[in-house]
Amino acid sequence: MSGGKFTTKERAYLASLPAVKSVSASHIRYADQFRVEVMCRYNAGESPSDIFREAGLDPKLIGYKRIERCIARWKKQQEREERNGKQPQRYLQDIDELQDGSLTQDDSGETKSDDASQDPISKLARAQLAISKRDLLIARQALRIDELERVLRKFVR
Repeated sequence: MSGGKFTTKERAYLASLPAVKSVSASHIRYADQFRVEVMCRYNAGESPSDIFREAGLDPKLIGYKRIERCIARWKKQQEREERNGKQPQRYLQDIDELQDGSLTQDDSGETKSDDASQDPISKLARAQLAISKRDLLIARQALRIDELERVLRKFVR
């Protein structure tokens, strides 16, 4: 990226990621599911750069400032929704389906029902939208335990 603009090759790479909804020379629109997952994991104490990196969005490619601004913007949005007592309408249907029959996304980003194809962190992130603050604390602890178990597995091998 030079001067804040993505090259054609970089745009093609970014567009191929499930976390990216669309990309132009200077802007990235992220998938709703990715935004929700980022904020849940961020609220659980994970590093934004690490979360973006795991999704294939290397901070060196997209810029640390862009990640910082996303988090700030999404935090404000979350606070507004909490103040207004609202949950984003576009997620409510997904949460209901997740609780009833496990909603997932396939490799192309298409939403489908197949519990085995979605990782536990994504499920937890989406389910957190519908639970109380007490349950949110438990969910954060579960995320932290999962993170520690992943680190431990690296050392055990």
